Amino acid sequence: MRLQPFRRTLLAVVPLIAALAASSPAAAQLGALRRAAERRVEQTAEDRAAAASLIEPTFDATTIEITAERLDRYTAALGKVKAQRAENRAKYDEMEARRSALADSAAMFDNDGARNAFESSTTRYSTCRSDVRRAAEQASERSMQEVMTRMQRDPIGAQNDPKVKEIIGAMQAMALAQQSGDSAATRRAQERVYTVMGVTVADSASLDRAAAPKCGARPAKPASMVRAESFRARADSVDAAARALNSAAGGVKGADVGMTDVQSRMFWERVMSWLGGMRADAAITRTFSRAEYDLLVARRGALRRAFSGGE
Repeated sequence: MRLQPFRRTLLAVVPLIAALAASSPAAAQLGALRRAAERRVEQTAEDRAAAASLIEPTFDATTIEITAERLDRYTAALGKVKAQRAENRAKYDEMEARRSALADSAAMFDNDGARNAFESSTTRYSTCRSDVRRAAEQASERSMQEVMTRMQRDPIGAQNDPKVKEIIGAMQAMALAQQSGDSAATRRAQERVYTVMGVTVADSASLDRAAAPKCGARPAKPASMVRAESFRARADSVDAAARALNSAAGGVKGADVGMTDVQSRMFWERVMSWLGGMRADAAITRTFSRAEYDLLVARRGALRRAFSGGE
């Protein structure tokens, strides 16, 4: 029997329609729903098996019971922490951009030629200044040695030496100052002993003045270096503030959720250990009452969203 043209066309189209239907969005959705249902069945079976391996917890001042009310408070506090971190991160990004701009400005003003010339002249000056300091120390040592030699050569006569009397008086004053415990007075008395004995103890400014005739003035930084260092210091300041801000929003504090800090930390660790998966070799992942376990199972999805990145 010959088929009518229409029937022949229809028979040819049917397999194509079936193939298209199998690949349609509706079919894909049905497949996804089926797979999700299968996963739920598997998860339910796993949950039942895990419930049989629970270890009954002991609640105390550190470990407190996981209840719906405490989970609500904790997840709300975690939400605030995350919001604060996001706000701080935005501020951090702004500060980092400012730090980068300041660093770029420092690099722009940093003149290699001027800096190298300054560093070379500073090295020469420091070497010359060190020579002046050593010469002064050697002269002081010779002066002190001369006094000591006179005292050893003629102890009796030295007692009448005005210079020796001055040294003895200064040393007695230093001893009294040390006995009094007054550090400022002791420092002044010690400086007086050095002075009368001819020992030169020069501070930096005094040494610069003593070195000037031989070494000239201390080299001044070129303007380019001053500006570059100013920008660099500002960049470092912004960077320190940005890093402090970035770490400002810590985890949930006990006071935020009606717990002590230790209880809050343990609460977090218990929930996270369960979310990470119960294991036979890790007791903390299985130490829950049946009421706690059922509550965690019921809220699994919400807890994963709330606790991810919360601490």
